[in-house]
Amino acid sequence: MANLTKSKKVEISKKVQEDLIKSDVIFITFDGLNFGQLQQLRDKLKEYKSSFKIMRNSVLFYASKDGGMIKDDKRPDFFKGPTAAILLSDPDEISNVSKLLVDFSKSNPSLRIKGGFMSKDVITADVVKQISRVGSKKDVMAKLAGSLYASLSNIRNVIEAPIRDLAYVVDALKDQKK
Repeated sequence: MANLTKSKKVEISKKVQEDLIKSDVIFITFDGLNFGQLQQLRDKLKEYKSSFKIMRNSVLFYASKDGGMIKDDKRPDFFKGPTAAILLSDPDEISNVSKLLVDFSKSNPSLRIKGGFMSKDVITADVVKQISRVGSKKDVMAKLAGSLYASLSNIRNVIEAPIRDLAYVVDALKDQKK
């Protein structure tokens, strides 16, 4: 993309804009990672239906601005320096991808999370790290279902207790009369 004409950049920007609109995106910087490490990251991201694309900051900025994700002309900090976009085709996988990136950055400190877009809203690197700790939608739903079941079970036991106790008293009186 070194010597692209303005019309070609606009065409690429529109394609990127479509990708940004239909996907949640996490931006990372990758300087210092070798090809093998980048390929390893790409392979891991495929498990979560996500793709890794290296793009020009200007193309990303104008695509996100034209797509309505950025409201003003000020460039966010994540559009500075070498930038790669992680495009998530499944929004339910954002916590898994965030966790993968956080773990990968621990073993490869050259990878830094910059921020991104979630549901077309700007998120910071700290938000991405918080999302990585939450767990997947499936996990959260399972925990919620377990909590609700435990609560309902406790309510049932409280409601049944007087009836059960009355039955014990009646049985004791019957045994006493015999």
